[in-house]
Amino acid sequence: MKNILFISLAVVSSFTAQAQFGKILKKKVKAAIEKEIDPKSSTKENKQDQEATGLVKSNSNQQEYSDEEVRQELAKKYPNDKAKQDLYYKKYQEKKKEQASAVQETGSSAIGDEFLYLSYPFAYSSGTSAYGVDRVMLRRQMTDKGDNVDILPYQDPEYAWLRFLTTPDLETMSPEGTVGYEMVSGMFTTKVGPDRSQVMEFGTGRPVLVRGMLIDKDLFVVYAGSHVGGHAFNVPSYMNQEDITVLNIVGAGDPQLHQEWLVKSKDIVKEFEASLQENYKKAQMAKQGSIKMPSSGSMNSNADLLSFATKKVKETIQKDGAQLLKIHIESNDWNIVRNKYTGHIMYRWIKGAFTEKNKNNDCYLQGFLIKQPYTGSGYGSSQFGGVIHGQMPYGQIMNCDNAQ
Repeated sequence: MKNILFISLAVVSSFTAQAQFGKILKKKVKAAIEKEIDPKSSTKENKQDQEATGLVKSNSNQQEYSDEEVRQELAKKYPNDKAKQDLYYKKYQEKKKEQASAVQETGSSAIGDEFLYLSYPFAYSSGTSAYGVDRVMLRRQMTDKGDNVDILPYQDPEYAWLRFLTTPDLETMSPEGTVGYEMVSGMFTTKVGPDRSQVMEFGTGRPVLVRGMLIDKDLFVVYAGSHVGGHAFNVPSYMNQEDITVLNIVGAGDPQLHQEWLVKSKDIVKEFEASLQENYKKAQMAKQGSIKMPSSGSMNSNADLLSFATKKVKETIQKDGAQLLKIHIESNDWNIVRNKYTGHIMYRWIKGAFTEKNKNNDCYLQGFLIKQPYTGSGYGSSQFGGVIHGQMPYGQIMNCDNAQ
């Protein structure tokens, strides 16, 4: 288990490689250094103690921060108490030895194949302890909010530590064979910058946007950057191209693979953000009177598909008190989606449009998707891919005369 000593700083509104950073040790890590070792504590507490970061990488003899830096930090905290400095430094050294012994006993062979490696360790806090994370499990599932990817740390594989969510518009604008997500819950500390020497803390509700991209079932990219939009014009925001930083690759444990994807993924996520930028600019130019129902396509003659779409759209919008006015399928044929890098067929899809009147009597143009998963020899039953709110021209308010 790679444990690592992290600094925590609040993210400022501008995300640049030249940002200045201050303190060496996070407060919770300081608390971990100062914490008395209680021989009567439970097995679970002892295990957490062994895995606490802020002391040493537990599967490597290389320290991320030197012993001298720890001494300097203790000197700052207790400038007039040399005895206390020496006491806590001694405890720090004892904990290092405990961690090294724990790793030697357990070894890495106990790690299941379902756990993937991070290119760079993350850190998260629980109670008064800080934990270094370098192995995680990916869990993809559908919830009432949409398609989620959860990141579960090796220390607690039941805990959805970071959660990423996609929407139909994010998914349709992703490069073929990939899915783009936004981080909606969780917080972590990581090193950033070209030399990975800067340390920043990321979490929801921050000015810096954190996104993820599922490139394959066991390959997930986490990246961040300053952004424009904040879902203005009812479409997703986009990141400034020059600010995008790949924070981590979740994937197999081959170091060479990770290094390759750290480079390749930068262009992939930039392609995604460029499509979001183009979509955002189209939304800026849109005028209420210019929004009209798109023309129907050849697939609109398929009565079963149209009936399925009508039922699912009604079920969806009625939850918000909206009324369906008009609906049809726009596609002329199925669009087949393959994994961009392996060529494997994943599913096929068609899209449609509908107009609705909400409970405030405003009329909107919306879109929807219908998917059929690939089974290996054909395609399965139709699935409702959700309402497209934020991909132009969908999600725009329109004159109700044009909505009938």
